[in-house]
Amino acid sequence: MFETNSLDPMRLGRLNAALDKQYRFNGKVRSIRDHIVELAKDGPLDLSESDGMIDYSRSHFNRMSSQKEQDAYIARLKAKRYFYVNGWVVPKLVYDAIQRRTEQPAI
Repeated sequence: MFETNSLDPMRLGRLNAALDKQYRFNGKVRSIRDHIVELAKDGPLDLSESDGMIDYSRSHFNRMSSQKEQDAYIARLKAKRYFYVNGWVVPKLVYDAIQRRTEQPAI
């Protein structure tokens, strides 16, 4: 499910810690690993990423005193990245492990 062959021990430990972290998905508490395995059983995983504009707050933007502050706010939001697996936000480390797995040709 996750490509771990090319990871050094430190990154492998970080990946396992991220996969074992507990979250609430649709009212059930389970690890990201269990949730992604369930998603994979239902069909192919849809991997996508987007910028941080989803966190945009118009009231926060309008309270800023200068155009320079507003431009910096927009730039900061656009620089932030979110990584999704079937519409669920996951850490970049998990996203990369799944992406490496899907990019490798089957032997």
